[in-house]
Amino acid sequence: MFSFILGFATLFSVHFVGDLYLAEILLAISLPILLTMRGKRVFRRELKLVYLLMSTWLLGLVISDVYNHTPLTDRLRGVALIIFFGFNILGMSVLVGHNEKRKIFFLVGLMLGALLSVRIQASEASQQYPWKFGYAWGTMQLVMLISAYYYRQRRFVTSALLVIGICGVNVIENFRSPILQLLVTLALVYPFVPEHLGAIRILPQRQSMRILVLAVLALGAAGLADELVKFVTVSGYIGEEAKAKNEAQAKAGNLLLGGRPEFAIGLQAALDRPIIGHGSWPRDLKYFEMLYDTMVENGAIGYDKNFDLEADGLIPSHSHIVSAWVWSGIAGLVFWLYTLWFVLQGITQVAIQRPPTAPLYMWFFLSFFWDIFFSPFAANRRIIEAVLIVIISDVIEKRLNEERLPWKRAGAFRRELPRSNRNTWRATTGPAQIID
Repeated sequence: MFSFILGFATLFSVHFVGDLYLAEILLAISLPILLTMRGKRVFRRELKLVYLLMSTWLLGLVISDVYNHTPLTDRLRGVALIIFFGFNILGMSVLVGHNEKRKIFFLVGLMLGALLSVRIQASEASQQYPWKFGYAWGTMQLVMLISAYYYRQRRFVTSALLVIGICGVNVIENFRSPILQLLVTLALVYPFVPEHLGAIRILPQRQSMRILVLAVLALGAAGLADELVKFVTVSGYIGEEAKAKNEAQAKAGNLLLGGRPEFAIGLQAALDRPIIGHGSWPRDLKYFEMLYDTMVENGAIGYDKNFDLEADGLIPSHSHIVSAWVWSGIAGLVFWLYTLWFVLQGITQVAIQRPPTAPLYMWFFLSFFWDIFFSPFAANRRIIEAVLIVIISDVIEKRLNEERLPWKRAGAFRRELPRSNRNTWRATTGPAQIID
């Protein structure tokens, strides 16, 4: 129940220097108790390098702040961002690590909180764009939870249709990044490509070759997502404002990536000081002017109603990895490069293992991978991503400890399992689940 409460509280915040989320307050209060009860889970080998690189990231930020004479308030906010992220990983590794039920309770609470927070604690952005910044995220979580239920029952068609349905809603609402993530989820976790066709093996047995096949499927899904967005733009299935926005952003190249000029400007700022960085919450009107010029050139000024919010001169980035590089230099870059690799391992292993929660986990992992490149590390992301890092570490650990038995009926599993593993099977699977 505590994990459910934490998930729900992740969406609600109070302001103290910066935004502090209720889930982080509850987790910080309970952390000493959790560490006393299950402290060994914190130091599992899959997370040791995460802790080490995060400590280096924090040290790099402190050095950058001293070098750049960052104001005290900004220093406190920057340091707190990393420290609370670390505390969140510590607490979640104890609370939900190696416990699938608690993970699901947390994600159900997160889903309910996401839906209710639109009414209880609505933001200005959610009032302007009620789907994208309001109901979309909670609704997608709900659909993916239901999809995972049907996937667990081996009702793959029903499960896939749910994913296709919510993807269609995002197409109509012109919310583009989830279209990519949902289509890649479909490609990677559903049995569109059979293991065998008669006596002929379709999917290779070697894991390296399977990963190659999965990569081709993912690229194909990404290409389909881009073409789908282009099709609805020229066919008039979306509103005039959305159409104008897509047409303007298409000038920057790929429609899925064209609306993110902040990434390129932030990258330039990072390259200007690649080792030491610019410090916490850095401000430099030069980069703001570069962003403005880029958006004018692409015709973006006019439909982007939130652009004036950047006028305080904060160096733009709109990216986990780029903002960490801008703020703390090479130390922040190294941490998020490793995290990218970590998340990619989780994506690969879910695609290969296909656990009962595969659609749900795959969608979350792909969203995490996307956000590292194209979303700011802000708001409640440090709580959600702490949970995802723990879930990924469990997935990677299963790869090391268990043998995969793909796409077979539950009745066949028990006959093929060694006697020593049958208790594990009873504990982790139901009457019609896929075993990891």
